[in-house]
Amino acid sequence: MQKSPKELKILGVKVSGISHEEVLSFVANSLQKKSKFFISTPNPEIIVMAQKDRELLAALNSADVALPDGAGLKLAGIKAIITGRQMFESLLLMANNQRLKVFLLGSTPEVNKFAIAKVKRLYPNAKVDGSGDILINNEGYSESIRDKEIHIDIIRHIDDFRPDLLFVALGAPKQEKWVYHNLEELNVGGAMVVGGALDYFAEKAMLPPDWVSRAGLEWLWRAILEPQRIKRIFNAVVVFPLLVVRFKIRSKYLSGYY
Repeated sequence: MQKSPKELKILGVKVSGISHEEVLSFVANSLQKKSKFFISTPNPEIIVMAQKDRELLAALNSADVALPDGAGLKLAGIKAIITGRQMFESLLLMANNQRLKVFLLGSTPEVNKFAIAKVKRLYPNAKVDGSGDILINNEGYSESIRDKEIHIDIIRHIDDFRPDLLFVALGAPKQEKWVYHNLEELNVGGAMVVGGALDYFAEKAMLPPDWVSRAGLEWLWRAILEPQRIKRIFNAVVVFPLLVVRFKIRSKYLSGYY
């Protein structure tokens, strides 16, 4: 694996200071050189989660590119936000232009099938396959014998397909840990975690209006539509800013660096 040209740590989590165009260039160069890569999408919610989850922290910090995904990261010094949703669609366009193979892993079987059909319709030059059957726990592993058998079949499916781009939509922290555990052994060009981007792409979740995204209020939009996420959203908009401010104050008085 190769490293992103610019990176910083926010509360111990790697975040790349990189433009949208630089990410695309990085992916193109990595594929050309056959250098396997991992793209993560740390946002305030995930960074807070990683404060109490060492394996998630290790998984996030193993990424070659860590997209700054979430307006709240500006509080920590990030200037340009790149959402996983935006990059997912940009990489699909790259796949279409370069006739790449794409594998969609995760979400539900129904959403996965819808997403595959949409890729075929919008990006006909890209070769696409996928599976929404995978079931894993929060540690990134299958538990039951049946789930383990399905997992083995999916790994074989991915390896036989040999995708250039593997998009993993299992939700945090499952998807990050799954990539961390499996990427090195997979026959893929590179992997990116995309979370709920697959649901949006398959039109199974309602996208926020542009003005909501520009204002950095996607968290409020999700809270309204998905009230079960309220604890995670609280972490993103209340806990994360408090942790950043506390860290800055401590760093100032201890002559640390941020």
